[in-house]
Amino acid sequence: MSSSNGLTKVSIPQVHAKLDVIREINTDDFWTADDVLLFEKVRQELRELIKFLDEEHLKIISTIIHDSVTKEQEGVPIDAPYDFEDYRDKVNRYVNEHGTSTAIYKLTHNIPLSSGDYDELERVLTSELGSREDYLREYGDTPFGLLVRKIAKLDHDAAMQAFSAFINDASLNQRQIEFVLKVIHHVEQNGYMESTAELVKPPFDRPVSFTRLFDAGKRASLLAAIDKVRDNAVVIA
Repeated sequence: MSSSNGLTKVSIPQVHAKLDVIREINTDDFWTADDVLLFEKVRQELRELIKFLDEEHLKIISTIIHDSVTKEQEGVPIDAPYDFEDYRDKVNRYVNEHGTSTAIYKLTHNIPLSSGDYDELERVLTSELGSREDYLREYGDTPFGLLVRKIAKLDHDAAMQAFSAFINDASLNQRQIEFVLKVIHHVEQNGYMESTAELVKPPFDRPVSFTRLFDAGKRASLLAAIDKVRDNAVVIA
């Protein structure tokens, strides 16, 4: 927080409480660690201290944007609004009613898709249930496999198997096992983890943060397992 290694405001209780973090970021080792999760954790730890910065160190940036009318049109009927809900309902219903189809079964059981599985999903989602334009309007560039996995969720036994190396690791303590179980519950309910950056956010940041709970090797292994679950819904075998 300003000069002298950021410690000139140490008498402020909130700053004093974060003294260890402030000292940590004032080391070369911290900035050369190249650990995105660690950087995100520090950002969250220190963001409440921004208000204590001296005003002379703050730079205000102002942007003025002028909007203009580029086209006016009168007397032209407006097209009927696109019914997003109808297409979404059809997709949800199809996925929930066809859980035994090869592609959807593979997705719910963390089995990589074949090119034939992918082609069938594409046909159903962009031809049978609606058009490609319908899909783009509703889901953008979300891969077919991730969409189906999110709707259908991940089978409990498949989720446990994906992280069995950690569940069966006798070297893990109780808190580490509880953290892994949180991860399993998340991917089971959501189908996958959108970004591993979520591991430094609630509910994963309490009572002990991910970066402090595991050493670098265990962190890398857990991140790889999480990415593998997501990849199995995207990468064609």
